[in-house]
Amino acid sequence: MQLNDFVKSLSGVLLDITALEVNTMVVERINGDKFIPWQTYRDIYLIELDYLERNEIHESLRDRYLELRKTLEMDYALLLSNPKSDLYSSAMMSSEGNHQVLTDPQMEVSEQTTQLPDPLKSQASPEMARVKQLLGDGQFLRSLRKLGELKTCMDSRNEKLLAMEAEHPGHSSAAIAQAVKTDMIYAQTVIQLDGDVINRYSEEILDHPYRDVILQIHKESVETGERQWRGLLGFAIDIVQSALARGTNISFLSDRVDN
Repeated sequence: MQLNDFVKSLSGVLLDITALEVNTMVVERINGDKFIPWQTYRDIYLIELDYLERNEIHESLRDRYLELRKTLEMDYALLLSNPKSDLYSSAMMSSEGNHQVLTDPQMEVSEQTTQLPDPLKSQASPEMARVKQLLGDGQFLRSLRKLGELKTCMDSRNEKLLAMEAEHPGHSSAAIAQAVKTDMIYAQTVIQLDGDVINRYSEEILDHPYRDVILQIHKESVETGERQWRGLLGFAIDIVQSALARGTNISFLSDRVDN
């Protein structure tokens, strides 16, 4: 029974390791903050147009902040609309307004349009119970962690942009953004399980003074990441084969992967 439960939990992880993604950034400082799901969820939930003004988000970053918030909304909508999810809601499928974020690329997330549970409600409220349920979902947490890491980098870059803007009044936002070369992704590699490899390089890498060093670090990171990724896949396969040998019923795994 315990082995069966372990393999079942492993199936959720398998669905998330079908691709390897390596991002290389240059940061002004390394943030050692621990990932706290509720705090990360709250901080991203609050992002909207008024938030950008109140927090003095630099013009060059505003669309990226809004996209971060919209991604969180979309992740939630996908869980609500997935019949195999513990958070599945039939109302989500029957009401067009509830899944607008999945069908309307122009939708602006706001207090009026969001479907996410509000983390600022009282602890005893039904809304907070929904937040706790959401933060107990492994798939959502993995996505939330990544979004939190991106927001941390964007927050750091925003501080640098505002400081640079204060030092050089009169310069355009575009010029300031071009001058700040930290806290941004310079290189990204995605390796799919079927063998497809996608490389993306930021335009700013072309004239970066340490371009060759950054690209070499990225290359080595991809090689190391690929070895670890393949090792993890091999470990997962060994676990599944062991379960099969013991007669464990894992038909649910093949069903989920097929879908």
